[in-house]
Amino acid sequence: MKKTLLIILTFPFILLAETNFSFKTNLIKLTKEEKLFLIEKNIDCVVSKNWPPFIFEDNNKLVGISKDFWDLIKNKTLISSSCRDVGTFHELLTLIQNKKADISLSSAVSEETLDFALFSKPYISYPLAIATTMDKQYISNTSLLNNKKIAVGKNYSSYQILKAKYPKIEFVEVENNIEALNLLARGDVYAVVDILPVLSLIISEYGFKNIKISGTTEFNFDVRFMVRNDYEELVSIINKAIDSITKEELNQIKNKWLSVRLESVVDYSRFWEIGFIIFLVLIILFYRQYILNKHNKKLQEANEEIEKKTIELEKKTKQLAKQKELFEKIYNESTDGIFLVDLKQNRIIDCNDSALKILKYTFKEEFIQLKLEDFFPFKQANGISSIFRIYKMIDIAIEKGSNSFEFIFKNKKAQNIWLEVVLTTINLDDSNLMHVVLRDIDKRKEMEEELNILTFNLEGKVKQEVKKNEEKTKQLLQQSRLAQMGEMISMIAHQWRQPLTAISATTNNLLLRMMIKDRPKDEDLEKEISLISDYSQYLSNTIDDFRNFFKSEKEKIDITLETIVNNSISIIKNSLESNSIKLSIDYSCNETVNVFASEVNQVILNLIKNAEDAILESNLEEGEIKVSTFCEEAFCYITIEDNAKGIPEKIIDKIFDPYFSTKTSKDGTGLGLYMSKIIIKDHCGGELIASNSKNGAIFTIKIPKSL
Repeated sequence: MKKTLLIILTFPFILLAETNFSFKTNLIKLTKEEKLFLIEKNIDCVVSKNWPPFIFEDNNKLVGISKDFWDLIKNKTLISSSCRDVGTFHELLTLIQNKKADISLSSAVSEETLDFALFSKPYISYPLAIATTMDKQYISNTSLLNNKKIAVGKNYSSYQILKAKYPKIEFVEVENNIEALNLLARGDVYAVVDILPVLSLIISEYGFKNIKISGTTEFNFDVRFMVRNDYEELVSIINKAIDSITKEELNQIKNKWLSVRLESVVDYSRFWEIGFIIFLVLIILFYRQYILNKHNKKLQEANEEIEKKTIELEKKTKQLAKQKELFEKIYNESTDGIFLVDLKQNRIIDCNDSALKILKYTFKEEFIQLKLEDFFPFKQANGISSIFRIYKMIDIAIEKGSNSFEFIFKNKKAQNIWLEVVLTTINLDDSNLMHVVLRDIDKRKEMEEELNILTFNLEGKVKQEVKKNEEKTKQLLQQSRLAQMGEMISMIAHQWRQPLTAISATTNNLLLRMMIKDRPKDEDLEKEISLISDYSQYLSNTIDDFRNFFKSEKEKIDITLETIVNNSISIIKNSLESNSIKLSIDYSCNETVNVFASEVNQVILNLIKNAEDAILESNLEEGEIKVSTFCEEAFCYITIEDNAKGIPEKIIDKIFDPYFSTKTSKDGTGLGLYMSKIIIKDHCGGELIASNSKNGAIFTIKIPKSL
């Protein structure tokens, strides 16, 4: 008889699920905080049972690799937990995200889950494998799957791992691996990707004869515990337990789920003849032993169950004793006052020493006899009845489960005291109780009152200082204007000199002709009188220009850059001409700005006048001043540039300081640039910047555009 044997590595989950193994486990050392966490928390474990060999159901029990590791960790840490099946992996993630479950036994780290979950160290690792039909060749590189349909489990970690690095793969999402392998068997997809033992098991157990493992990816699937992101202590405990797992314990779990299956090709006609005879002999020999073993097994199972229940009862008894000791310490040794009120009987049933101390009572018997109205003054600080207010706070606590607030109490000495109160409703032995926590905040309230007074006084002082600064700024602005009066008189003299001379010459000419009896003709007389009228009108316009310049405006107006610059130039133009200084103008922006026009005129005039003085002090033969405008986004700009060799670098940062002057030929107040900066910055919401060019100084005015 010829026989061919094929050895296959697989993970059967029916026979081996019944295999028992045990460890001698030693409890790991935990911190005080970690022990307290385990005492307070009963860990809710959730799984998706359709993922053999990691987690699945056998005989109505959850079994698998992940379950064995979890049981081992529970033994090492005394974690109190039971696991329940929640359906799909997506539903599992939703429960962890919404904190309606605490832990899942088998998962991998992904970008999506990191937003709401924490992960333990990996407790076991397997490569991601590629399954194809038998006619496909060996896949040596994952990139060979690009532009092919690959079936993966919806929300499975293997899918999350692959899609980030191989975006060109055409993934087909399915509910589970059985559906994925069915698609592969029908030729609807090119391959299926999942963890090696999972694919190997399903291919073997569900009889996919035309499917094989054709290769593995470069990725390993690290199996971890996934924990809700506010249970950091639980992750620390689990990691310590994972670190304590011995090599023997690890191999024992691996070997439990690893077997060798023989597939043989034999002559079945002869095999069944021999096998039937052997079977009859064996059944006769082992029948009696089977009956005895059956009864012994039941007896052994009963004894093991009794022993197991006894151990569990002892553990729970110890846990209850520890919890009782812990709660008694918290209750009795707390610095906060604590007492319990029976809501049905409306009486205090117990209190701690801190409650007596806070309210100046000596004996507990005296305290628990107090009525509700004995604790409070007649009215609270806001004038509301204390009894009315406290009943309202109690109603809120009953409705919401808890309520925290600040309240004025009255101690035994009838002294008012501020306390922070936390009310919590609890049910104990079918009794509705109110758990009351009191914290003394009387000193804090005194400090708050003092702080409010200081704040009020400070606000008053700030307002006074602001008012003083505003008045000081107004005075400096007026002082700056007065300082310019002397310069204005010089400008007026320049502008009036020529027209006055012309008027005087015309009138003298007429008077002389009248004296020599050379009366002019009517048309000549009319022409001369017209000239006198024109010169007079020019003088009148000049007076209007200077009057408008010094007029104090109360409201901002919308005005164009060109208008502002022209108004300033009209005043100083004659002065520049008389000093042979060339004035160049370049208007590249005529946007509207909302400003105090006369103040901006003052700034421009001051900057042009400073440029004139700098040119005259430098004794330049060809002095030149350039005035330009341009716009960028939300701001308009005016630049005034001269060729007077610029501002020395050592003083350029000081020129806007009050009473700092660089003028040497005549006295300077040092207020012009200071007030110019104040006007542009505070009154216009802009900036005034000084810099040096190749030939001289540049002053740039930056003003926001009107909306």
